[in-house]
Amino acid sequence: MFWHLILGLLRDGRSRHGYELMTEYAGRSGNRTSAGNFYRELARLASKGLVETGVNPPDADARRIPYRIKQKGQQIFDRWLTTPTIEDGDLPTWVLFANQLDVDARNRILERHEETLWMRSKALARLRDDLLARRNLDRDGPFDPLPVLLARQIKLLTCEIESLHDLRVEFEEWSRTQLPEPAPAKPAAQRRRSSKS
Repeated sequence: MFWHLILGLLRDGRSRHGYELMTEYAGRSGNRTSAGNFYRELARLASKGLVETGVNPPDADARRIPYRIKQKGQQIFDRWLTTPTIEDGDLPTWVLFANQLDVDARNRILERHEETLWMRSKALARLRDDLLARRNLDRDGPFDPLPVLLARQIKLLTCEIESLHDLRVEFEEWSRTQLPEPAPAKPAAQRRRSSKS
């Protein structure tokens, strides 16, 4: 999660120090993170050549080292943004940057995630039904907690599917507000002059 998160925060090309990035993350996501984890990840990204450290101005706090994304980091982030996977648990991080995608790409990704979760939910429901059918045949067997645990997973998946649907609706409403304003109509006198020329 941290790789993509930090690269996404730096994707605009501006240099920022770790504390500034942590504050931006908290403001955008509502989550807080450990400073140690954040700085460790920044150091890892720098060692992999994905971000670089800058030089502080003379009057700045020497402990606040600015970081900037490198081209390789931009490429890795851009690839991840257009092809995220649910399995890596990065969906909440992806949502922070999904507004950078065009509407069609964003909708395709969200639809694919919804479909994947729906199929997983149906597979778990079938497994649970099979286990319950076997339990009804073998009433003397030991208690099997698996059907209850599967029911819990199904409920969590249902909640995720609903959240993705709500997210799509939110993005659609936001996208409508981002459309360019139509050009103002010319006054009648101006229209007559331009039609004569």
